[in-house]
Amino acid sequence: MDLQLVGRGRPILVALAAASAIALFAIVASMMGVRTAEAAFVSTTLPPVQVVEPEPVRSGVAFVGGDGVTLWSGPERDPLLALEGGITLPFLHRSGDWLLVTTMCNDTAWVDAADVEIVPSAAAETPGSGFDIAGATIVLDPGHGARDWGGVGPSGLAEKEVNLDIADRVRDLMAASRVIDWSDGSVDPGAEVPSFGRVILTRDVTGPEGGDFELGLGYRASVATAAGADAFVSIHNNTVPRIDTDIPGSEVYYSAAAEGSDRLASLIYEELLRSFSVFEADWRGGELLGARARIDPDTGDDYYGLLRRSTMPAVIVEGVYISEPDEEALLATAEFRQAYAEAVYRGIVRFLTTAEEGPGVNRPEVFGLDAGTVSGNGCQLPVRAE
Repeated sequence: MDLQLVGRGRPILVALAAASAIALFAIVASMMGVRTAEAAFVSTTLPPVQVVEPEPVRSGVAFVGGDGVTLWSGPERDPLLALEGGITLPFLHRSGDWLLVTTMCNDTAWVDAADVEIVPSAAAETPGSGFDIAGATIVLDPGHGARDWGGVGPSGLAEKEVNLDIADRVRDLMAASRVIDWSDGSVDPGAEVPSFGRVILTRDVTGPEGGDFELGLGYRASVATAAGADAFVSIHNNTVPRIDTDIPGSEVYYSAAAEGSDRLASLIYEELLRSFSVFEADWRGGELLGARARIDPDTGDDYYGLLRRSTMPAVIVEGVYISEPDEEALLATAEFRQAYAEAVYRGIVRFLTTAEEGPGVNRPEVFGLDAGTVSGNGCQLPVRAE
């Protein structure tokens, strides 16, 4: 028989089919011990999926975008001021949606987590064979900034500008995979050394005034701590040499308390000599060259506040003497700045991926003189124009 559901026969066939289905359902339900009336309303809807919210980030760094961010006296309290964009704010405490950050003037304030880009604190790894550079976190600190000029050369070259440019070049080297010729130190594009996982500058060329703003020592160290840095490297150049030398008078100061700092300093020092040896200059230097540490005679702690506040391998690099005419002239060139940057890059790569020791590690020395620093009094935060 032809049972096409067309024309006048369709309603009859549909009704028959529906009746058959109901009867079959009733039979099955009866066999299963379920009353037909109840079985007709059994729900097949699955229970709702339980969504587990991720644990909020408790520590890390907050990047302030181009629109800036408002600083508050407390969660949902009073606004203090609006910072310009292009700034990194470290935080080690959170209350709900609010982050307690350290400002560039070493004060604390609160920001709304929704107004910044949060990068969680990384878990530092132990340097050595097998270390994964692709997961490394490095904090680079261009010394000085704004009213804190640092050293000034005979022709007026400002150390704060040189330091920022060199740090930016180091970051560029770390931003892509490289190959290093360890016979001459040349660094070129290649696949031998992968790009670094995260590189943070305490003051950045994308920030206010092209990166020329003031930073307190506490803030600088807090960025490295909050980021979970594997290494903290502050870039400087020196003044007031004491002796003539046949080799560059480079010095790298290391934290006497943070394990691994002396090895990091010695490797960067060795790479500086490799980079600078091809340049001609009447070199000057301090009483000691190489990797150094200074100790406060009253407390026995690291003399330099930046290193005293650091908990990870930390160094202050003093490349050459900007106060000397020949060395200032070299620092004014892109070629020398790139050589400086490549030396720091190679030294960090060796520190992270090997157990090698560099030369020239001096024992910590008691230092009771005033090395000089700009007072934090009157520090001005870069305020966003309304």
